Amino acid sequence: MKIFLAEDIPPINNPVLPNIANKKSGDAPTVFGNIIAVIVGTMLIIATLLALFQLLQGGFEWITSGGDKTGLENAQHRITNALVGLLIVFAAWAFYLVILQILGLSLVGENGAFSLILPSLGK
Repeated sequence: MKIFLAEDIPPINNPVLPNIANKKSGDAPTVFGNIIAVIVGTMLIIATLLALFQLLQGGFEWITSGGDKTGLENAQHRITNALVGLLIVFAAWAFYLVILQILGLSLVGENGAFSLILPSLGK
């Protein structure tokens, strides 16, 4: 029977933030920046997909309303709300980029991937 020690177990690598276990303490701003970039990017993607789904659902309701005035109005409201939601998502993304530019932070990391690189206070 083999006894496993803690050093025998390989570190678990996160596919979003690879090799986080192998980072030094001075890399904390980069790791934290990557986490923020992943969260913001994921939220924007989810919001965009939800808005596009609402657009498709509104179009389907419009087509299947069959001349019913309330069904048509509901579809128009759903489409309008989805377009306003998309506008808000794109405005939030633009605001995020402007804030990064004002703070002098970089958004493009290794290999052209999106990652927020925060300045370091250390050496």
